[in-house]
Amino acid sequence: MQNREMNGVLVIDKPSGRTSHDIVDIIRKATGMKKVGHTGTLDPLATGVLVLLLGRATRIGRFLELEPKEYIAGAVFGIATDTQDITGTIIEKSNTPVTKDALKRLMPEFTGEISQIPPMVSAIKIGGKPLYKLARQGKEIERPERKVTIFELVLLDYSITDGKAHAVFRVLCSGGTYVRTLIHDMGARLGAGATLESLRRTRVGVYTVSQALTVDEANREAIEARLISMDGALAHLPQVIVQNGLIGLLLNGQKIDAKGIKAHPDAVVSDEFVRVKSENGVLLALGKVTNEATFEVKPEIVVGSGGQG
Repeated sequence: MQNREMNGVLVIDKPSGRTSHDIVDIIRKATGMKKVGHTGTLDPLATGVLVLLLGRATRIGRFLELEPKEYIAGAVFGIATDTQDITGTIIEKSNTPVTKDALKRLMPEFTGEISQIPPMVSAIKIGGKPLYKLARQGKEIERPERKVTIFELVLLDYSITDGKAHAVFRVLCSGGTYVRTLIHDMGARLGAGATLESLRRTRVGVYTVSQALTVDEANREAIEARLISMDGALAHLPQVIVQNGLIGLLLNGQKIDAKGIKAHPDAVVSDEFVRVKSENGVLLALGKVTNEATFEVKPEIVVGSGGQG
């Protein structure tokens, strides 16, 4: 019997030493599906929440990848590396003391909106080429600054080992933030250098590590049981219900006017995304209200099929 297609969101607890692409491959093999993606890379060193998209859910990645993320980050001060984490080559050493009080005084400077220059060893593409591939060739190119937001930066632990300060932080930040760059920049600001020595992502948006499936648990049956529906993953978006007789038109990208809409929110702003669902509650598409006065909805991303779900 052919395996049933799976369309939804899966939360995995990534182990250290594996790339995000390694995890995608593992889930592809476990499910027999080719269409598997993720919403944000975790470095091989890092562990924790990796949000995967299966089947038609690969179309909704943009709605999840910029969700706030929470990390527990371990840092060592007095060294800096070429990758900004402990896996890299040491390029700077310092004996400048870093006290707990100095860290507490510094942290407000790195809270709120800050600028970061992405590290060379990263998946960001410039001119169509991932930076990490250029770094492997020994090249370093200019990278534009990016604005990111650190919503919370909390010092959880501080200790001295072998003469070097070690700290553990809880970081709640916007999508696109590089925590190793945050640690690197804090070290530079103190004149001591700093390197990320451990990183665990504990939350992405509403998804926490307590919900996550481990790689060892990831067989098809367990994945099906833990799969989050696309509708559930997008529950923060308002919903519009269309008449079942118009589903075919909608799936073909046709605009639906007010006469074909059974229910909608009282107030929806034009050009904001809504979930477009059938009378049976099946998610069909993500659309935009193109005319607030007449309440026309145009599908932008179709996630339903001829069988609706």
